[in-house]
Amino acid sequence: MRHRKIGGKFKKTVAVGLVVSMALGSATLRSFAKDVTEDTSTTSESDSSDKKKSSVTSEEYSSERIATIYSNISKDYTASDYTGEPVTVSEENSVTAGGKKYLTTKVKGYEKSDKVLDLSSSKKVTLNFVVPEDGLYYMNFDYLSYDDSILPVSMKMKVDGKYPFYECRSLEFETTWKLSEEKAYDRYDNETVTIPNKQIQWESKYLMDSSYRHSDPLKVQLTKGKHSIELSVDEGNFLLGNISLEAPASVEEYKGSSDKADGDELITIQGEDYTSTNSSSIHGVAEYDTSVDPYQAKDTVLNTLDSDSFNTAGQTVSYEFEVKVAGNYKIAANYRQSEKTDFPVFCDVAIDGKVPNTAFKDYSMAYSTKYKTATMQDSKGEDLSVYLKEGKHTISYTISMNPISYIMEEIDEVMSDVNDLALEITKVAGTNADKYRDLKLSKYIPNLEKTLYSYSDRLKKLEKSAVKWSDSDKNVAVMSSLLIAAKQLKSLADSPDSIPYRIAELSTSSNSVNHYLATTIDNLIANDLAIDRIYIYQDGAKLPSKPGFFKSCAMSVSRFVASFTDQAYSTKNTNEDHIQVWVNRSSQYVQIMQKMIDEKFTPQTGINVDISIMPDQYKLVLSNSSGNAPDVATGINYTIPYELGIRGALVNMAQYDDFKESTDGYEPGFFMTGSINDGIYSMPETMNFWVLFYRSDVLEKLNLEVPQTMDDVIAMLPKLQMRGLNFYYPTAGMTLMRNFHGTTPLIVQNDGSLYAKTAADGTALGNEKSVNGFTKLTDLFTVYNMPVNVDNFYQHFRNGDMPIGIADYATFNMLTNAAPELSSSWKVALIPGTKKLDGTIDRSVCGCAESSVIFKSNTERQKKAWEFVKWWSSTETQAEFGQTIQITYGDEYIWPTANTKAFAQLPINSETKKVVEQTAKNVKDVARVPGTYLLEREISNTFNDIAVNGDNEQTRIDKAVKTVNHEFERKLEEFGYNDSDGKVIKDYNIPTYESVKKLLGRTDDDE
Repeated sequence: MRHRKIGGKFKKTVAVGLVVSMALGSATLRSFAKDVTEDTSTTSESDSSDKKKSSVTSEEYSSERIATIYSNISKDYTASDYTGEPVTVSEENSVTAGGKKYLTTKVKGYEKSDKVLDLSSSKKVTLNFVVPEDGLYYMNFDYLSYDDSILPVSMKMKVDGKYPFYECRSLEFETTWKLSEEKAYDRYDNETVTIPNKQIQWESKYLMDSSYRHSDPLKVQLTKGKHSIELSVDEGNFLLGNISLEAPASVEEYKGSSDKADGDELITIQGEDYTSTNSSSIHGVAEYDTSVDPYQAKDTVLNTLDSDSFNTAGQTVSYEFEVKVAGNYKIAANYRQSEKTDFPVFCDVAIDGKVPNTAFKDYSMAYSTKYKTATMQDSKGEDLSVYLKEGKHTISYTISMNPISYIMEEIDEVMSDVNDLALEITKVAGTNADKYRDLKLSKYIPNLEKTLYSYSDRLKKLEKSAVKWSDSDKNVAVMSSLLIAAKQLKSLADSPDSIPYRIAELSTSSNSVNHYLATTIDNLIANDLAIDRIYIYQDGAKLPSKPGFFKSCAMSVSRFVASFTDQAYSTKNTNEDHIQVWVNRSSQYVQIMQKMIDEKFTPQTGINVDISIMPDQYKLVLSNSSGNAPDVATGINYTIPYELGIRGALVNMAQYDDFKESTDGYEPGFFMTGSINDGIYSMPETMNFWVLFYRSDVLEKLNLEVPQTMDDVIAMLPKLQMRGLNFYYPTAGMTLMRNFHGTTPLIVQNDGSLYAKTAADGTALGNEKSVNGFTKLTDLFTVYNMPVNVDNFYQHFRNGDMPIGIADYATFNMLTNAAPELSSSWKVALIPGTKKLDGTIDRSVCGCAESSVIFKSNTERQKKAWEFVKWWSSTETQAEFGQTIQITYGDEYIWPTANTKAFAQLPINSETKKVVEQTAKNVKDVARVPGTYLLEREISNTFNDIAVNGDNEQTRIDKAVKTVNHEFERKLEEFGYNDSDGKVIKDYNIPTYESVKKLLGRTDDDE
């Protein structure tokens, strides 16, 4: 069984493609189509007038990215490649006065200069230099990243005060990572992924596209004379050495394979045992496939390079090997590439850091659902060979998208044009098209049919151009979504006047043209490549054969039998004398937790702990009733602790003397959901932070400021909506139930409340201030026309039709890891709040995610369990765990710890961390009472009835209040707070933010 990322492959299930729809709400078409000729027919004066009324200058809102990407800018280069000697831009002599303060003599072994620049996030320097002649130059940077972060150095570059091309807005400079020499094993003798080591060493890298659609360095056109480079650091702590301007080099042309690989040498390299990579997340994985080596039926052994980790353009993995006999050698690999159906993954294969010739560049690794051993061959089927001297060498594989970059850029452009067209149609026909209105759309938008047909034809041509790489002679399976988009465009072109009623089919719905095009790009960038073994061999050597049918069957049966006895991290394989901790997470998390416990917690405390993967968090109540509950449960949903605590199953952590000290890294709002009366029954583990996401490029084009209050949001809506754009409020994305995270913030910000003083007094939802806050929420949709149901904000945000909105951690993770083309075009900020009379802004928000709890047992076990929870929740442990999981498995595994002090130490963009840390201070989650579940459901139903069905607000709220109060009474009786006549036996005091602060020992001075 393969180790998988949570929820499956991130880029396949979370991202809907590298959507490059950068259309910024152009109110007119930038250019309806490349292949459409101008309509020379005479139009009436009235037609011309109508067209003018429905358009503005395209320069104002057209997508800057599409127009200024490297491919488009470089087409207009007039100079030829520079051929002279490298021109060195020395920091010591070139940096302007403002940057000299960053010069340092601590060069860490740099041999090219006595002084270098010491730069970090938010710093900016300008370098002056002289170019000897007009030409196209490569720019090469020397740098050393000296911090522990896994994030690459990131910065922007301007030349003479301008970005040479769009890619210069986001440049990344990776570091080298090496595997630890010793392999790692867990307590069950299963091999685990080792944490790679960052090499603090000087690196050199050319100016490259950070998305790696281009695998070659990017050329910069410079004229003879004086110039300047401005570098603005976005992320990283690093030393910057010399920058050199060099003559563009090309890979040697392949002239055919005439050299025979005589000899019988065979060198076998295990794919999982790489020497170095440029990404910390690349790692080995255990697969129980008889075609891989080594194979063990019982114990887990890493035996192949994980395709889930080696899957992104620009990633490089290198292997060192030793040649004992000089001569010509062939190269083969036992690999699997099963993501791109009938389509290859391209790799640059380098020997000793250099691609031997063009046959080794963009080499296609053919599609195969099973492991196959294949020797590298040229286009004619001849084996490739390379001469190797005696001694040590390296072979490197770098994933490339260079051959298909033109396809993705063409799709980008079509998507942008389609989005522009959809916005133009919206401007003409309005947002709510009347099907009884006879609108001749083609009258207002000339060439509409030709435009749509041309888009369809362009897409079909793109698909045909890729057939040469496919195993099929007819269609490219990986581009099937593109053909669906082309067919849909043709359907719209066949009936252009019906488009206003089918406008969603262009760019906004889940079945839109842009959605299918986005899916196409997503499929094309799925470069998952698993490498089991690499063979460097000569003709006389015999490559290892795979197990035969009967042996393979025997190995599979052996594994099948062993699977019944494999009880690693199972609740059935525990020691009763040990503290039992159930974890509601996947094996990747559990393995690291157990390793940290065995290496740190147990030696420090003498307490033994068994970690088990939780069968089902929602059955913890039943487990407790049957006497099978663990000592500690972690990673459980924030609503569960209350259900356990109110039934007397949990330990009140506030009773421990060091409790207050242990909560120092957590904001009070995270404890609201686990508080019952005067006790706290859960420790926050992770947070689901809600922040404002905005497309900085769109807001800049529209001259809009980042809104600070909801009044600011309302004020910006006309500018957005007149262009077919809109604001996303998170309630719209909650299709199953509008939970508290989406419905309560505006109530709290407007001084409303969900509860009266005690539970017996019922809900305060009907109070004036609460009604006012809830009305402000529903007005966003009923009065100000925000979309009430949005299936996927992430997709709309990337499309550009919702360039701003409030969303959570999941959206942040998706945009960070699956939208590299937007890396310099979006930011986060604090959510818009409500302005108070004293001028302050209330940005109260929910934010709880998962928690840890201690089950009641005996005093000794409970004390040991508390020691574990205290250790697990500590700043040191949370920071180390978050760093380890992200370094080991990649940026998709961001650990959103609720410990803000630990969160500050995680490898996340510095500006984002500041916003999230401030957001945590604003968290005021909803306390629970008996019957809260129905309150949440009734608020959701009330919202739907008002915002969707048009019910009267006050009438519907009054109805909800009655329903909720009845349930409160019933549940209070169930838990012994009321008698059967509804009389109060004992008050259920509802926790407040202030009462929780008191339990934590916080004062206003601590805020």
